[in-house]
Amino acid sequence: MFNEPATECICNPINFALEIQCRMTRLKPTLPDNSLLYKQSATIHYQDTFATTIAATPPVTITQTGIAFATTAPRFVSRMMKLRDQIVGIFGLKTSQNLPGNRPSSLNCGDQLGIFKILEKNDQEVILGENDKHLDFRVSLYLQQQPTQQQLICTTVVHYHNLWGRIYFFFVKPFHKLLVPTMLKHTVAHLPVSGS
Repeated sequence: MFNEPATECICNPINFALEIQCRMTRLKPTLPDNSLLYKQSATIHYQDTFATTIAATPPVTITQTGIAFATTAPRFVSRMMKLRDQIVGIFGLKTSQNLPGNRPSSLNCGDQLGIFKILEKNDQEVILGENDKHLDFRVSLYLQQQPTQQQLICTTVVHYHNLWGRIYFFFVKPFHKLLVPTMLKHTVAHLPVSGS
């Protein structure tokens, strides 16, 4: 189902305070066999996967991870989203304006989380996304427990409805590939750890 060729690794070790260590890697698109993304029936026209490690004690939950991912974007990401909203509003795509700005304490299917809608969730994974008239997208945040740390796997999949969706994502894709690793690093930096 996900058969894109392997891509380069981005190996930028970053140390954060309070025993959080982040190493970002762009992966060959492989998801754990039990990922909720496999339940999505639409044809996938684009997919990428990034992963990072979380060395936090105690381990973080998918709720903490999803909230940090969707509500703690760096300032330049927020500025880029405002610019995006101004551009895509012309074409009739949904924008992030007038969305709730509160930081939730839980994740429930159907709730709005920043610019994302929560579509599915279990103890290991949350699927965020949106359906629009030109394209649909899904973002999977998957927490995989390892012996001494956790791995956070972020996979984005896009389904185009028409030529406008393809054109839109053609211009968005370079920014997407820069923003997702930045947002993952920022997410890890804002996760609760012991002593915080």
